[in-house]
Amino acid sequence: MELHRIIVTGASGPLGVVLIKECIRRGIEVAALVRPGSKKRDDIPKDELVHVYEVDLGKIADFSFEDNKPYDVLIHFGWMYTEGSGRYDALRQSENVTATLKTAEFAKRCGCNVFVGAGSQAEYGPQNKKLDETAETKPVVAYGIAKTAAYNLLKEYGRMNDMRINWIRIFSVYGPYENDYVFTSYVIRTLLEGKEPELTACEQKWDYLYCEDVVRAFLLVAEKAQGSGIYNLGAGQTCSLKEFVECIKDTIDPSLSLGIGKRPYSENQIMHLEADISKICKDTGFEPEISIQEGIKKTVEWYKSTI
Repeated sequence: MELHRIIVTGASGPLGVVLIKECIRRGIEVAALVRPGSKKRDDIPKDELVHVYEVDLGKIADFSFEDNKPYDVLIHFGWMYTEGSGRYDALRQSENVTATLKTAEFAKRCGCNVFVGAGSQAEYGPQNKKLDETAETKPVVAYGIAKTAAYNLLKEYGRMNDMRINWIRIFSVYGPYENDYVFTSYVIRTLLEGKEPELTACEQKWDYLYCEDVVRAFLLVAEKAQGSGIYNLGAGQTCSLKEFVECIKDTIDPSLSLGIGKRPYSENQIMHLEADISKICKDTGFEPEISIQEGIKKTVEWYKSTI
């Protein structure tokens, strides 16, 4: 399917912004949906192809576009309560499940026969092995439970309404535009201030994928997937957290120090995150293009530009 017009929720978030940049580069028209009063609305690129709308996803059933022109696909990044205690709050996370289903209904009303949603490795829980799409889901926090529930209900909605549903479980993404509380952002900002970040022993092995590769994968799935289903998304290989933060430090200033071992591991700490990406590669032709070294350099340069 060739993409001409798409809808993006969570458009002011880090993946939404990068996706919109890629759409502009490809000449794809975008309806960018942001929550009312979004503090990051200004991050959305300004272009004649981009139309920004403030929409509360919980009330999206009452929203419609004035031109009534059909869209090809809706890409769903919008998700509330992604930080702190909100990730563990079952009632709040349940709001995301309902909002996701209402968003699928809205997409169908806008002519979309394809819905591509952002899932999470949190749906698998701490399994400490390479995971393909057949792995059992064992979420241990409300955030992961809600993501799993949203997909299961979306799958049924798609079956009943002749809509292709693709759910992309992202493992470890990094890049510009992240909130300050996100790990990579915390490490970079702290080092740029000449301070020492307080870190765990950094023995984790995680599967890092740069944001530009992530959004390219979403567009490939939208264009080329032949049916509904789940895709795991990562680089397909791990990097130790120690190597990752040392690469950040060396990119900024090798003389700086890292506070490795100053913080304990959290409860249910996931020590091994690795996606088997053979399915998404086979179905769409996706291959990661940006190395960790290059991705970190791009990310650090962006953070420096914001100071």
